[in-house]
Amino acid sequence: MSSHLHTGSVIKVFGRLVLIEAAMMLIPLIVCLIYNESDWRAFALAMVITLVGGLASEFATRHVKVNLRLREGCILTALIWVVFSLFGMLPFLFCAHPLSIVDAIFETVSGFTTTGASVITDVEALSHGLLFWRALTQWVGGLGIILFMLAVIPALNKTAGISLFNAESTGITHTKLHPRIQQTALSIWGIYVGITILSTVFLYIGPLNFFDAICQTMCTISTGGFVTHNDGLMYWDSDYVFYVTIVVMFLGGVNFLLLYGVWKGRFREMWRNDVFRAYVAIIVFVYLFFLLNAVLRGQANALREAFIFPLFHIISAFTSSGFGVPGVASWGSFALTLTILLMFLGACAGSTTGGMKVDRLVVLRQNVINEAKKMIFPRRTYIVTLNGNSLDTGLVSRISAFVTIYLLLILASTLIVTLFGFSLDHSLFICTSATSCNGLSYEFSSIGYALLPNPVKWILILDMLAGRLELFTYVVLLVPSFWRK
Repeated sequence: MSSHLHTGSVIKVFGRLVLIEAAMMLIPLIVCLIYNESDWRAFALAMVITLVGGLASEFATRHVKVNLRLREGCILTALIWVVFSLFGMLPFLFCAHPLSIVDAIFETVSGFTTTGASVITDVEALSHGLLFWRALTQWVGGLGIILFMLAVIPALNKTAGISLFNAESTGITHTKLHPRIQQTALSIWGIYVGITILSTVFLYIGPLNFFDAICQTMCTISTGGFVTHNDGLMYWDSDYVFYVTIVVMFLGGVNFLLLYGVWKGRFREMWRNDVFRAYVAIIVFVYLFFLLNAVLRGQANALREAFIFPLFHIISAFTSSGFGVPGVASWGSFALTLTILLMFLGACAGSTTGGMKVDRLVVLRQNVINEAKKMIFPRRTYIVTLNGNSLDTGLVSRISAFVTIYLLLILASTLIVTLFGFSLDHSLFICTSATSCNGLSYEFSSIGYALLPNPVKWILILDMLAGRLELFTYVVLLVPSFWRK
């Protein structure tokens, strides 16, 4: 088999994906027309440019048969997020209140990576079409652009689909539900769409109108964090809205393969899962710490202060949703430290969340215990297991390498940001937030992402992209042997 890079195949798939993005822009264009907003012209122009780009790629590779291996899968997966963001930012450049190029790319990357960090200080000044586009980028990016492509392009079902699926999927192991990769993608998207519909209905039953309900749902199930009002969820000031959002964020943090199992009636399979139990346990224990902190600070005088806001904040930080609640900055350094740890950790692999993932924590914890036992009983053999399956030492080593690179990226980014005069805690927070695709503001809200200098925004853009694809997809591109293979 030829070992040269199949560039034509990569360009051809790029073109098809860009055509899909052009079709996506038709929806916010229609929204603008419904609300009689002039930004329909921005989406029309952006759609034409995107359409031309996709058709040009398709025409240039019209005689190419798609043949993607793992190498092409890595390249395609790494670059498609950049390509989608470059075309996706066009509406922000052509709208009634245009953003700068840096701000437009920042907002779009934050959307597709479901980070939720926004440079827009007044979202209520945006048209309904732009608000919908922001939500749609998060919804598509939640499960991943590649997984979306695998569900809608039947041609990529064999080796190509598996390579792409493995390159984009988060976590330490990749499991298929069905023999054909498209069936797996459709099953996962089926659960995703089902939860989206249910959440929209529940929010619409409450104080939200239909537009806000669908936008907030897309930003919640994708654990994205964009909002349609400047006051966020406090715009409605409803405990009901907070409860619904808590549930949807929690589900967004669960491995969708497990949710599919629940849909098929395999309830015990979820609770027997080591990662899911750790996910629930961390939420419970951290909430108890937050409650203790609130009691000691005299801030647990009402249901919201003692239960709703702390639990909402914990799940928002843990699942990288990034939704905020009022008064968080007054919770003290202890709450801030726990928040950063939750952001760094992230929820379950196979979910829509960012961060390191609970799966890796479970493996590392067991590996540390095994190493301690080896010091006492050096002749015994200890195996790291996950959900009853033994993991080979190579996989455990890769997990350790991932965590090391992840920490180094955050520390390097933090160091660079401090050069621009920001304090260590603010620099560490925003870099952890970007790398973990979180977008939570916390104490940083007094400064705002919009006021960051452009070099810092570019650093955060790179952090968001690297964090969304869990580093290795980009790291392999820097290895010379990858290109010589």
